[in-house]
Amino acid sequence: MKYSHAYLGPNALPIPTVAKSHKNYASFSAQISLHGNDQFLNWHNEVQLVTGNTLFNVVHQSVEAFRTSDDVRDLRISRGESGQGIQAGDVVVNISHRLYQKGENGTKELYFTTHLKTAAGPLNNSRFTDAPGYAFFFTGKWSRKYSDFSVSSDAGFQVYQTHWVNYPQNDGFLFNLKWTRRMNHGIGIHAETRTFTGYFRDGDWPRILNLSIDRNLNSKSISALQWTKGLYDYPFSYLTLTHKVF
Repeated sequence: MKYSHAYLGPNALPIPTVAKSHKNYASFSAQISLHGNDQFLNWHNEVQLVTGNTLFNVVHQSVEAFRTSDDVRDLRISRGESGQGIQAGDVVVNISHRLYQKGENGTKELYFTTHLKTAAGPLNNSRFTDAPGYAFFFTGKWSRKYSDFSVSSDAGFQVYQTHWVNYPQNDGFLFNLKWTRRMNHGIGIHAETRTFTGYFRDGDWPRILNLSIDRNLNSKSISALQWTKGLYDYPFSYLTLTHKVF
């Protein structure tokens, strides 16, 4: 099997990012595949607790129902013969600390995040890795005073365990860039690119595009619709529906 983004499920090796808001919240989301040869529907739960300048964020990729074509099953060297089933996924923990904040003439923030991925997801059917991973990265957030636009960026180092005896881990740099515009009636639009530069160059250089729109409902909750498209080494296209309660 190939432990890389191009040969596993869409959530097997997540590229981490800092939490979207400095607030306590609970979030629920579902992903729906747009590809006929790799169909899936999954459910994620997320909880974040904030203490001072520290954010504790936990995501459970709760359950995924999937069905792949025989060609996709064989390409991923899946151990499952049917190419379909239901599996529970990994638990992801992010601990972010805000190192710097300045509010004059806009907002500037700097975070440092430790990301941990458990080995909860099973290896069969090539949906998850059944292997741990971790990352360390910095996040900068910028917005000008009286402006509807904001920009955020993540940059750091990510590692995940592989199945090779001589090379027990794959490591590389991660970089994410996100642009946001807030509009009237609590609506926001977002464009984001996410990248990881792996060591083996065998399906481990994913380039991912996210486009999303959300609606803030009386500052108590947010509903969002996101389209994710793999541009390179990430053969997925899917919609994500999310509802977040503060």
